[in-house]
Amino acid sequence: MKRLLLFALLFTLSCLTPASILAHEGPPFPIVSDEKAGPYLVSVWTDPDIGTGIFFVILEPVHKGEMTLPESVRISVVPTSGRLPEATYEAHPQDVRYGARYYAEVPFDVQDFWDVRVTIDGVEKYVITSKVESTPDGTIGPIGLAVYLFPFLAVGFLWLKAMRRRKKLQAAG
Repeated sequence: MKRLLLFALLFTLSCLTPASILAHEGPPFPIVSDEKAGPYLVSVWTDPDIGTGIFFVILEPVHKGEMTLPESVRISVVPTSGRLPEATYEAHPQDVRYGARYYAEVPFDVQDFWDVRVTIDGVEKYVITSKVESTPDGTIGPIGLAVYLFPFLAVGFLWLKAMRRRKKLQAAG
């Protein structure tokens, strides 16, 4: 019994480490898909978690072949309620085999609906707009540990109870 309690304590402590608390929950999803903006087909993927949301802007050429990369890609967000002024964040290029991909981290303070504007500056300026809702990151904290751990503890308890009953029957028989 002491071993089981020690194991449960160690398991609980390991689940509360900073690495698991900061773990990313859920994949990005598209808010814009293959929208034409000059020479580019633009797709925007996001995971708008409260705290730090992420945005990927994916550019592909409209016509297959070479593509001129833009000078900059920026993400601007503003709550639809107007409670905050618009904030703009620079998206940084990432290495890809085909086309171009840009990455930006955007802070979201509370769950809210946000207007999103992606500005692509190059030979010309292109603007893509969309909306997104910032959401909690999917973790439910210490209560989640209890919820997810309960079935395993219940099975362990039933197994121990069955083993004790078996020993009593063997001792009596």
